[in-house]
Amino acid sequence: MTILYELAEFITTPLFRWIFILLGVIVTILQYINEPQRFSYKKSFDGLTYKWHLYLISIFVCITTALTVIGLWVTIPFTDKLPDYWYVYLFVLYVAIITQITVDSPLYTDDGSFNPPPSYMFPQKYRVMIAYAGLIIDIIIMLQIYIYFGIADISKKTILSRYILERYGGWIEGNKLDFLFEWSGLIHVGLKIYVLLLQKNFQACQYGLPPSLNA
Repeated sequence: MTILYELAEFITTPLFRWIFILLGVIVTILQYINEPQRFSYKKSFDGLTYKWHLYLISIFVCITTALTVIGLWVTIPFTDKLPDYWYVYLFVLYVAIITQITVDSPLYTDDGSFNPPPSYMFPQKYRVMIAYAGLIIDIIIMLQIYIYFGIADISKKTILSRYILERYGGWIEGNKLDFLFEWSGLIHVGLKIYVLLLQKNFQACQYGLPPSLNA
């Protein structure tokens, strides 16, 4: 148990938390660049083409990441040299990069030619590895926040209270919005799992894409 406590203390140090949020942003952008489904003209279950389907998922991830950055900045700022609301510029840049990648992504079709993927895309096995890395980083970020907040009311001993209702400041008046936001991180992680499965199970023919994208 001592080792677990020491590990929990280590991963929740301010430096480690900021490093992981930065890694999360970088890996998310790298993962999005390497999602072959965004070249597909076929539609996902929501009626949107995969190009815009994945774009909306990425924008949701941008928003939750930006809110996490704000939370970190309010509680553990790493410097006093940055201008006020600097994170707004970061969020705009983040969204602009994702949007530009999307706009610049042409729709491919399997016309029988080799039609190789863009030269900047990694091979399939590395795309899957990046997706795994993104998921692991996001799980660690959520665990960091979970551990950092601790238990709001330690007098409550039920499993539901100790592990859910008394986490993230507790389900109490004045904190319910923050409580719901922090637990919404599960949606973020769930979307990362979904995107990982898209990458892991990718077969070009299912998306009307050239077989060269299977490489």
